[in-house]
Amino acid sequence: MGDFDFGASYYLKQNENILYWCIWVLVVTITCIIFLNFIIAEASASYQKVKDDLEPLIYKSKANLIKEAEMIMPDGIKNENLFPIFIIIRSVDM
Repeated sequence: MGDFDFGASYYLKQNENILYWCIWVLVVTITCIIFLNFIIAEASASYQKVKDDLEPLIYKSKANLIKEAEMIMPDGIKNENLFPIFIIIRSVDM
């Protein structure tokens, strides 16, 4: 879609010229619809990929914030029972 050469339409008869323009409009319209559909599909795929990776990224950010907060605390306050090395996340599947 871009550089169109309409020079041939000047040599067509009246009926052929009408048919030529109707087919041209139809082809351009269908091509635009196909391209827009492709763009929407690519945007949806990108959105789904980001959405799938979002929850692990949130957990990683939270873990980094907890680690940073624990590093700031004085060593005298830290206790292995209060500050375990691992964080265990449990969820109930229904």
